Amino acid sequence: MTADRRRFLQTAAVAGVASFAGLRPLLAADAEIEVDPSAPGPRISPHIYGHFIEHLGGVIYDGIWVGRDSKIPNVGGLRQHFVDDLKRIGAPNLRWPGGCFADGYHWRDGIGTPARRPRTYNYWEHRMPPGRHATESNAFGIHEFMSLCRLVGAEPYLAANVGSGGPQEFHDWVSYCNAPPGTLSLADERAANGDKEPFNVKYWGVGNESWGCGGNMTGGEYATEYRKYISQVPTYVRPFFVATGPRGHSADGDVGWTEGFFAGLQNVRGLGVRVDGFALHYYTDFRQTAEDGARFDEKGWYAVLHKGIRIEKIIDDHWAIMARYDPEHHTRFVIDEWGNWYRGGTELGPDYILSQTITLRDALHAAMTFDIFNRHADKIEMANVAQTINCLHSLFAATGDRYTRTPAYYTFEMYRPHMGARLVPARIRFPEMTVPLLEGSARLPGLSGSASVRERVLTITVTNPSLQDGVVTRIRLSGGALLREARATVLTHPDMHATNTFEKPNEVALAALATQVSGDTATVTIPKQSVVAVSLQIA
Repeated sequence: MTADRRRFLQTAAVAGVASFAGLRPLLAADAEIEVDPSAPGPRISPHIYGHFIEHLGGVIYDGIWVGRDSKIPNVGGLRQHFVDDLKRIGAPNLRWPGGCFADGYHWRDGIGTPARRPRTYNYWEHRMPPGRHATESNAFGIHEFMSLCRLVGAEPYLAANVGSGGPQEFHDWVSYCNAPPGTLSLADERAANGDKEPFNVKYWGVGNESWGCGGNMTGGEYATEYRKYISQVPTYVRPFFVATGPRGHSADGDVGWTEGFFAGLQNVRGLGVRVDGFALHYYTDFRQTAEDGARFDEKGWYAVLHKGIRIEKIIDDHWAIMARYDPEHHTRFVIDEWGNWYRGGTELGPDYILSQTITLRDALHAAMTFDIFNRHADKIEMANVAQTINCLHSLFAATGDRYTRTPAYYTFEMYRPHMGARLVPARIRFPEMTVPLLEGSARLPGLSGSASVRERVLTITVTNPSLQDGVVTRIRLSGGALLREARATVLTHPDMHATNTFEKPNEVALAALATQVSGDTATVTIPKQSVVAVSLQIA
């Protein structure tokens, strides 16, 4: 920590978990957050808090699909705990079937009598340990997926196969999902398979990572494919087309992809080309380092958080490129893969490839990411954490009859009030920190956050990344709003490595946090290494 920040905190005697119980006098505040609920901005799309599930390792099979005859509590073969917890956080959408799996998936393999569905090759076979296989049973297909969406109340987001399929296969899938009863033979087939009424799928991804596993294309080459795929799509439901976007975690942010794609859509004859969403991917990628999900030091803690917030620059850089081709910004971001990705070593088991330990650090990373997404609500239609269960930045871990929420789950729970609310200006007055990284050092916001308002409830979320100091923070309302009541919750733990396990599923969980109200001001102590959500009732 820098000397400047230490001097700023000289009056801060209370820090960490001990601060939950009480506060110092209001005049002793270290930081101020000024919020103006009278000037609401854009609506924060609920879809920003979306999810992603892929046929990869233990995500679908065992994580979500346990089978109709399983002794594990289930609803029609779907893990009951998983369904209940997604409902609890109001999961707005589910992206499926991939990921890289999507560009090798043929949707017809997953319909019809389950016992007669073919066993097929899975893209992720190449990552399996020797002697183990990722053979796809196709027990979980479009009907099972839609059942999950209905149970959760989530909107479906389907990724079409561009890498090994074709436009006709895509169009048939759209018709199978959306054609009204009795109109097409495909609608009759859907009814014969158990769903007479259409699925009414709105969100369609035209491929996935077409710069890599989805086709090894350039941006311009993909633009040509994209134009072909969308030109004859059935429109029983107005589709929201999501085009493959850049590999944002590349060293240069992959700006060349965005330039190439949008340039490839110019001067097109006919009715033109519509791009509703642009699928930016950004992983906080530590695969090439010694960093893993469970074992890290102070440098590793700060390195992950520092690299995570680089996504804000990536958003700004690509938005500027898009503006040159689309000045009115008809196209918005769909950040449908984001999260931490460490080297292997903490998997749940040999078959659970890309699973990793999720700690308090990952929960704070998610909070800082969500606050960035909220602050860019005018640019983002949707975002999808990678992935929801048993893979990378997961909210849940499950093997057999064992199941737990990870610390990251609670970030989603804390941030739920932002979903569908209006962004409001929040000015945080607190100095940056100079923090050690795996190599060298860098600046990191001492506090970061966002604020939103719905009716007369103001929600402020704030992350304190410091491993040393709690911060007494005064939240002051401007614009003439009157403060009636304040409540706060906190997610933290004395150990930065803290995680939830099958044996200790509640090691990291939410707790109430004391607040003081005086006039137009609420004061709260934000513990070290914590996320805090403050709810203010205003008049």
